[in-house]
Amino acid sequence: MEFTADIAISMGQFHAILIGFVGLVLLSSTSLRIEAGLNMDLSIQRLSATGWVMEEVNLDLNLESGQQLTVHMTAASLRHDALPGKIEGIRLDCPLQTVQHTYHCHDGRLSISASPYGPQELRVSGEFIDSEQLKLKAHGFKLASGRISVELELKEGSWEIAFKGKDLKLDALRKEFAAKFLPSDSDLSGRVQITAQVAGNQSRPEHIDMDIQVYKFSYADAEGLHVAEDGRFRLDIKAKRKGNDWVGSSGFILTGGQFYADPFYVEVLEEPLSLQLQGRWKPVAQVVQVGEAMVKVPRVMELRGRIEIDTSKMAILEADIDLQSDNVDSLYRVFLQPMLIGTMADDVEAGGILHSRIGLKNGQLQTLHADLKDVNLDDRRGLFALYDINGSLAWGREKNPAKSHIRIEGGQLYRIDFGALDIHAHAQQGEVALEAPVEIPLMLGFLHIDKLHLLDLLGDAPRWTTSAQFRDISLGALAEAFEWPPMEGTLQGTIPNVRYHQKRLEMDGELVVDVFGGKISVDELLIEEPLGRVPELSANMHLRGLDLARITQTFSFGHIEGGLEGEIADLRLASWEPIAFNARFNTPEKDRTPHRISQRAVDNLTALGNGVGSGLSSTFLGFFKEFRYDRIELQAKLSGNVAELDGMKHPDGGYYIVKGSGLPRIDVIARNRQVAWKTLLERLKSIRVEGMEVR
Repeated sequence: MEFTADIAISMGQFHAILIGFVGLVLLSSTSLRIEAGLNMDLSIQRLSATGWVMEEVNLDLNLESGQQLTVHMTAASLRHDALPGKIEGIRLDCPLQTVQHTYHCHDGRLSISASPYGPQELRVSGEFIDSEQLKLKAHGFKLASGRISVELELKEGSWEIAFKGKDLKLDALRKEFAAKFLPSDSDLSGRVQITAQVAGNQSRPEHIDMDIQVYKFSYADAEGLHVAEDGRFRLDIKAKRKGNDWVGSSGFILTGGQFYADPFYVEVLEEPLSLQLQGRWKPVAQVVQVGEAMVKVPRVMELRGRIEIDTSKMAILEADIDLQSDNVDSLYRVFLQPMLIGTMADDVEAGGILHSRIGLKNGQLQTLHADLKDVNLDDRRGLFALYDINGSLAWGREKNPAKSHIRIEGGQLYRIDFGALDIHAHAQQGEVALEAPVEIPLMLGFLHIDKLHLLDLLGDAPRWTTSAQFRDISLGALAEAFEWPPMEGTLQGTIPNVRYHQKRLEMDGELVVDVFGGKISVDELLIEEPLGRVPELSANMHLRGLDLARITQTFSFGHIEGGLEGEIADLRLASWEPIAFNARFNTPEKDRTPHRISQRAVDNLTALGNGVGSGLSSTFLGFFKEFRYDRIELQAKLSGNVAELDGMKHPDGGYYIVKGSGLPRIDVIARNRQVAWKTLLERLKSIRVEGMEVR
């Protein structure tokens, strides 16, 4: 028996026809007692219900030996609003039982010749209740080299899908679902297990509950800026629709692996890294609102807060973040050090406790408050150290400046130790300024900072200005810090206005130091990248009214009496080592102080100019411990690796370094005018200076 409908019918019409067909088959089997079987065919051009449609449907009912009713159904295609594409070449074979208008299929076979996920051969079971109610279970669905079981329930326009996927390949899943989100030239591998339930109405999902477990996860982009090895993590998502929005929660637990995202590197060994979120997604506004967020990085930090993100631009609209770290050293190594590579602070040993609160708005930092407890920062190269930092740092964009107070118990800067200090400052927008002067105990004296003003800290070109005075700085402590020979006396001086801008530190006016009975002034001071690895300094120095007796007594060079003046012009240092200068040191004109020089000083000056000492001790002049002189002058010019030496012109060639006077007269005459800088340094090292080693 065969019935053909060349028109489209609805599910209600189909249900009525099916009831009639089944009833007719059952009636025939009872009244006629057919032993050989009965076959009835139904062909429908188009079968539709809410959210889905089937084309060219053929239904074949077979009653075998009057006992078993079997349904054979084929369809050319199926479209459903919840599916990403069309399913074609459908064939269903299912033994059918009916109980109170419900049709049961317990052991069916479903084959599909083409689908968005390839051809399929499935074991199926299910129930067809009425025109809008269907339950279907399918096992053996092939996807991403793994297997998925699916349970589908349709009821009066609503639907629910539950599926479990095991041992799916991530690279294959990328081709199916994530090709738009990952670069085509990146490498991705790993295995995943998925358990999910999705429910909805017509084509609209209403509820999602998903659990994803990934293991042996590896990823690398072409540039090597994002890399993962042997990752293991779990992601769960629970969400339901409220109006046009979605509300729910998500959890992420990273239990193992190595991960690098330039410039950060994280290796998970024992304790897992976790992320918990609760929030709302607004698809119409393209906004994600996370009301509660918690991130735990074991032994590094714990972060809590809320955040609002514009998903169209992937930009932070607003955020309030609370960060707590009981291990500042781990926080520095994992998150701060990678961002400080190439700066003065890229190799620091840290310690202590940090509690920070951060506010963001429209992608910009709005507020920052940090409480520090027993924090230590110690540069491993010995450039600086700060010990026992306690207090609070505050900054904000609001008009009322936030106040900060920091107490530092001591520290070190370029081998120079300093004592405890208190800093009171305010921070507003891109500006930080001292609320009160800061006095720093330094080398048995003090450095008094009058002002410190920082501007545009959050911009591309931060700058600051400062001025200070120093008093009673011990020359002995300074010499000990830099491993110089023992020195006596103190330094007094003023540091004029100093500016830092675009990695350049410049000084207005002169830096004047009172030392050795006179003054040393520095002008045109410029330091390029003072906080970099290779700072470059240029300056001019002027010496006025210095007392040679104090200088030579300090350095044990050999006793010299008299005045000294001079200059060091065009001084250039790289990494604090001289690479160029033009220096001159001489007795001032009309100097009225006594001019006397000891035998040892003569010998040292002779060695400096000629490479060998004078040998006075082996002559009759060795009986004289001191000599009178008229004038001392020494010039030195360094350019590249060669130093040019000069002094007062000598009529027979060469040049005077010391021009004698009286009897017995002694002159120090040098004839070498060019000498390798390394050689000159070796001469300085060989000078007989008590207690001194020149490095």
